[in-house]
Amino acid sequence: MSAPSTLQFVDAATHSLLTLVWVSVAQSGWRFRRTRRPHSRFFRMMPYVAGAVAVTYGFFSLITLIPDELRRSGAPGVAAIFGLHDAIIFAVVAVARHMAWYFPTPERLPPRRVWLVALYGSAACMGVVALTFVGVIRLPVLAPGFTAYYALRVLYQIALLSTVLWELAKVARPGRWTPGGAAWVARRADVLVLAGALISLSSWLFVACTRGWGPQPVLWESSVRGIIFDTLTGVGFAVPLAVRALGAVVRTLVTVSVMLLGALAIYVGAHDIEAAVGSANRPLIDVLAVVAVVALLGPGQSGVRAVVEHVVFRRSRRRGQELHDALYRLAPELGVATCCERIVREVSRIMQLRGAAILRRDGGTSVHGDIVFEPLERLWRHGAGDTDFPVYALVGYELRALPDALLQAVSETNVVGLIPIASPRHQWGLLLISTSLLGATFSDEDEQVLQGVADQLALLLDAAELLARTVAVERSLAHSEKLAAIGELAARVAHEIRNPVTAARSLAQQLGREPTSPLNAEHAGVILAELERVERQVAALLRFARRDEFRFEPTDLGELTQHTVDALRARLEASDIAVAVDVPRDLVAPADPEKLRQVLVNLVENAVDALRDTTGPRRLQVALRRDNGGAALLVSDTGPGVAAEALPRLFEPFFSLKPNGTGLGLAIARRAVEAHGGTLRALRGVSGGMTFRIDLPLRPQESALRTQD
Repeated sequence: MSAPSTLQFVDAATHSLLTLVWVSVAQSGWRFRRTRRPHSRFFRMMPYVAGAVAVTYGFFSLITLIPDELRRSGAPGVAAIFGLHDAIIFAVVAVARHMAWYFPTPERLPPRRVWLVALYGSAACMGVVALTFVGVIRLPVLAPGFTAYYALRVLYQIALLSTVLWELAKVARPGRWTPGGAAWVARRADVLVLAGALISLSSWLFVACTRGWGPQPVLWESSVRGIIFDTLTGVGFAVPLAVRALGAVVRTLVTVSVMLLGALAIYVGAHDIEAAVGSANRPLIDVLAVVAVVALLGPGQSGVRAVVEHVVFRRSRRRGQELHDALYRLAPELGVATCCERIVREVSRIMQLRGAAILRRDGGTSVHGDIVFEPLERLWRHGAGDTDFPVYALVGYELRALPDALLQAVSETNVVGLIPIASPRHQWGLLLISTSLLGATFSDEDEQVLQGVADQLALLLDAAELLARTVAVERSLAHSEKLAAIGELAARVAHEIRNPVTAARSLAQQLGREPTSPLNAEHAGVILAELERVERQVAALLRFARRDEFRFEPTDLGELTQHTVDALRARLEASDIAVAVDVPRDLVAPADPEKLRQVLVNLVENAVDALRDTTGPRRLQVALRRDNGGAALLVSDTGPGVAAEALPRLFEPFFSLKPNGTGLGLAIARRAVEAHGGTLRALRGVSGGMTFRIDLPLRPQESALRTQD
């Protein structure tokens, strides 16, 4: 018996490729059904239909390798194989017709039981006829009956497939295949391709039926015409589903092809090595070749898939890690909008997308690249409910599982995938992706990566929202505290001004009633004194409230301190106060010399006032030294000091222990020191007296570079 001919091998290879196409479609359908558990009957049936078609083409690819002599013999075993093949075809056509019932969106209710009985009953009858005429009764005796069977076979397949085409034509929309809505919406291109496949099938069956069956008919003889017709038919029926899973189909075809070529290379290489080293080492070389092939077809699959992803789809093996790194570089402080904009840009770049967008429930959008999603945006603005959100990632033809409202909106876009951005506490929105037709199908790993990014982004947005609320609450509290401080300040100002104004008013009334009184001159002097007191209060208040401009420059603190004390030395000596100054040279810090001099003058004048009523020794000490990498300036006196309960209030506005003090000097001094990035503190001496300590940094600080309010 002769080996299969070259034409038979070509026929088998053609059907094997078609088998791989349908296997890819079936795998995608099974994965979606297993992981998503869709309610759609269309999706529940699709993997069965695609799997059955794959089995049909795989079965026929083996049949084509049967030698011609064995075919021509009409042996019952061979005839039974062909009869079984025809029976499988009738079952596949019936299931495809059933699935076409659910193709319109939204899906129709299940057909009536009578319709189902008629459909599957006719397929069962045709299967019985196939097994009877082709697989049981010897063909040479019933050649005319065999021809009649083929005529019935043609009519049955054409009739059912025509109704499938009719169902599709009724719901098809204008246009060609495009990424996005075309993943599940029927197009005119689908109708044209299926019509061409139906014409090719009819021509093929007609040729097979009219070839002239003689006393020794040939079962499914391989021929150039048969290969062409069969290829056109198989491709035509596969395209409407395969184009919607084009990425998966290409991924499978390329991966299998690379692995087969690798296995062939191992075989050829082992054969060449055996020829070179001799037959003595042949067992060892055969074992190594088998191990290499097993390694390639087993663990090596992941490496081959990674190479295919990188070469065909331009997706890095580290895409998941790169996306997570991009997420880690974001911070809640950036805010919701900025986080969304940055992650959309990174997703589009790393996943090699045509475009990506985030549509938030609050109406905000973040867009990068070429993506059309305005219909979805309009739907959002009209208030899509929580039930409109998918609960898992939907990519490619999986979009058909969307609720009707989203389904209608997505059909008008070029969006190929929707990934929900949801945390346990909040539904943030959707991550939308747009790709080319080839990239419209993602692997399981890709979908897991995108869903993982969306989940982590949702947690990040939760943190950003909570942070924004916290900042808003803090600002509200700060505003309330500011209003309270303004109220307290207004009350103190009113209290400080009311007393002198009341006294001046009373004396002015007496002047009006007794214009010739000898006390008028004294009263006028008191009025002027009280008004001067009011003027001092207002001037100090204005100084406290005004916006100060600081001009920082390198300042020798020792020289500044020495000159300031020397300028006040005459007043100190007049008050019988001994002064000791201990300051080093070349202790330079960034400062505004005039503002710092005013602070030191205020502290020295306060010390003079405190020492005025002291009966003991009157001493004032001013010291400057390095301390903890900064400069410490201390002004100490031997006065009576301050009570412990009054110490915390010394720097409060309008708090004063002097009879005629404004209570603003120390508050102004502390604010000036803090503008330099330093601190001003009041300390009680161990043996009495007070010490005011100024700590200043020796390097510029951010707080010292801003204009102070």
